[in-house]
Parts: sequence; structure tokens; C-alpha cells
Amino acid sequence: MLFILISVIQFNAFVNMISFMPKYIEQQYGKSSSDAIFLIGIYNLPPICIGYIIGGLIMKKFKITVKQAAHIGCWLSLLEYLLHFLSFLVTCENSSVVGINTSYEGIPQDLYMGNNVLANCNVDCNCPSKIWDPVCGNNGLSYLSACLAGCETSIGMGINMVFQNCSCIQTSGNSSALYFEFFEKSPNRSP
Repeated sequence: MLFILISVIQFNAFVNMISFMPKYIEQQYGKSSSDAIFLIGIYNLPPICIGYIIGGLIMKKFKITVKQAAHIGCWLSLLEYLLHFLSFLVTCENSSVVGINTSYEGIPQDLYMGNNVLANCNVDCNCPSKIWDPVCGNNGLSYLSACLAGCETSIGMGINMVFQNCSCIQTSGNSSALYFEFFEKSPNRSP
């Protein structure tokens, strides 16, 4: 019975980690899916191996029986499961994204206000409004895409791409936006 309880608790934690941890790492730290899963493996594999070795040594030294090991495992798993709930208290500040929770003038707005991602500066661009390809403008605001930032030209390739002549980015001088800069140096995150 204890073995089944331990298995259910550990499987529940494992499924939650496998399901949501890569997505969290992708969004919070700007890593690709493969990098996120690789980092999870590097983070989890050594403690698991060390735990098996230390657990075996402890069982051998203190002559713990299988029944005692099941009791210890059950209580430690239950404690770990309860401590895991503390992670729900960890929160992050939402990033400011123009058209979602910030206006094109840079004024914060509530999510439930029926926000419109299109504005006068990009209405003629025929931009898709449901594509998430974020850029960060040199005015400190993030945009859903370079098209919605009103950018007309680009220089470079991949993550080094710089978009220029962005009509929705209101700055003094040349307006530009950086591709994927949203993840690395978002206006609400420290570098």
C-alpha cells in the first residue's frame, strides 16, 4: 500500500515537471524547447544518481529493512510533495506587451479591456494579430511581432535581426526593434 502511495505521489510530481517545466524555462529564460529539456536533464540526473548511492549506503549501514524503507520513502515523498506546493507561491511580473497589456502610447492597461493589437500605425500592414513573434523596440516596449510594431525593413538574420523604420515605435531619431530581445532583455526584466 505504501509503495503505491509513493508511486502515485512521485508520478504526479514527475508528470507536472515534464509537462510544465520546459514551457516555463522557454518563456522565462528564452531557451528553445531542446535546450530547456537538456537543462532539466542536467539538473535532475546528478541528484537522482547521488540519491540512489547515498540511499543504498544508508540502508546498508543502518540495516534498514524493506518495510522500514517503504515507510521512510512514503513520508519523505509526502513531505517533498507538500513542499512542492510552495512553488505555487512564486510569481513573476508580467511583461509589458503592446496591444495586450500596454497601449501603443506605453500606458499600462488591464487585460480584460478588450485590447486591440492593431493601431493607426500598423492597420495598413495587414499584420496577423494572433502570431507570437515578439520584438523589443528601442522605446522600451515589447510588441507581438515586427509587423505589429510597424517595421518596414530588416537587417541581419535569425536572432541578430534588427528591424528598422518602425512606425509604431515612438522615439526621437530612428525607430528600431530587436528580434527575440524580448526574452533576453525585456523591459521588465533585469539583464
